[in-house]
Amino acid sequence: MKLDSISHCLLGGALGDALGLPAEGLSAQRIAGLWKGACRHRFFFSKGMVSDDTEHAVMTALSLAKHGSDPDAFAKDLARRLRWWFAGIPAGVGMATARSAIKLWCGVSPWRSGVWSAGNGPLMRAPVIGVRFANDSENRDKFTDASTQITHVDPRALESARLIAKAATLAADRIQDALVILDSLERQIESDEMRVRFPLLRSGLAGEIEVGAFADSFGRRPGFVSGFAPDTAAVALFAWLRHRGDYRTTVTSVIAAGGDTDTVAFVAGSLAGIDAGKDGMPADWVAGLHDWPLSGRRLSRGDAMDHLRYPNWPLSLIRNACFLFIVLMHAFRRLLPPYQ
Repeated sequence: MKLDSISHCLLGGALGDALGLPAEGLSAQRIAGLWKGACRHRFFFSKGMVSDDTEHAVMTALSLAKHGSDPDAFAKDLARRLRWWFAGIPAGVGMATARSAIKLWCGVSPWRSGVWSAGNGPLMRAPVIGVRFANDSENRDKFTDASTQITHVDPRALESARLIAKAATLAADRIQDALVILDSLERQIESDEMRVRFPLLRSGLAGEIEVGAFADSFGRRPGFVSGFAPDTAAVALFAWLRHRGDYRTTVTSVIAAGGDTDTVAFVAGSLAGIDAGKDGMPADWVAGLHDWPLSGRRLSRGDAMDHLRYPNWPLSLIRNACFLFIVLMHAFRRLLPPYQ
């Protein structure tokens, strides 16, 4: 286990999540029309907060720290955390995750609580698992499977989560050659969706096209990355490899691509954060992440997991009420021009 890499993965993902959150659900054209200049925190004035992406990653890291040698015990502990997280009434929770959490509260085991969905939930939890088991591919797959099946049972969600976990392993192992990385990832492909996306990923990297253009090459809607796990995984991998070593550009490029910006930026930011380390992430982005208890200052500490308790019910009800109020303010703002 590489403790520094886990910390950098969590911080990198959290910053991507917080920066992408205000743009979630907007097209690339609308984002370009709304915000000019450098990418910065815009969730609440010049400050940022995190969404379920970072929260799931932190819960996964805590469960791994407690049960990192037993996937069954890990699944039980993560399911318990997810139940109490859901009891905090988080804003914007995915439908599949919500249905699974309700099943968990009804007494269904974490091995039977997942629903048929290829949404992004498992990708939120995959990067930190990949770092934790960077030298243990068997357990990486076991723990990724255990995490995924709590909420999602569609094989495409599992495949995407495994790909992201493997990518995090390769980042933690400092593998730099993009072709080596793609060859390693491609050996895990099983779905038709990924068989379509990987040749486009290879050709896009060879042609040095922009992230938005790559997303549009297979996306259902121009300027909009969907919440379909194969889409998110492909775009996040492309951005990470396209701008390898440049954390800021990796994150800003996926936000500019539109759509599910917080999750895609979270996944890409997690991978880029492993490479960059704390010193490679913009200091103003770290300082601007003001959330409780998942602030930039706390997550940037190497021993953050030793002093963090999550979720924090019932205090999370208060935090989530404030978060929802700000989300509603953003929703109102979106009713106003410009409408590009």
